[in-house]
Amino acid sequence: MKFRFDGYNYIVRLEKGEPLVASLMSLIKSNDIPSCWISGIGGTQQAEIGFYDLDDQKYIWRSVSEALEIVSLQGNITWTETGPSLHMHGVFSKRDGTTVGGHVKEAVVSGTCELFLHQWYGPKLTRSIDPNIGLKLLDI
Repeated sequence: MKFRFDGYNYIVRLEKGEPLVASLMSLIKSNDIPSCWISGIGGTQQAEIGFYDLDDQKYIWRSVSEALEIVSLQGNITWTETGPSLHMHGVFSKRDGTTVGGHVKEAVVSGTCELFLHQWYGPKLTRSIDPNIGLKLLDI
């Protein structure tokens, strides 16, 4: 992973074979990155994505083990009582042009993944559990 910080934003480039979520969490922790909004593009060789079943209050995970283009990656960095929380959704394109998407649990970078982290300059954004839906929601 390589990154630059301009005093306000981070530009991040992940290398082939790097795990997207684990690498980004490592960067967040080692640089004490505050709350940010994330956008990204690139490619993966494998992705684990999920759909949140509101009735059962749990994620349904599926693994896609093929080359994928990251058409859109959006998310944010917030904080919980246990530390940073990374929440990302992605749309991935297959070779034939069909897409899959959902909550990104992890993905392994193929050629590259380029990310833009735009800092929130207010107090750290936090999340707390909403017992009605079973998710940690953004505290506003």
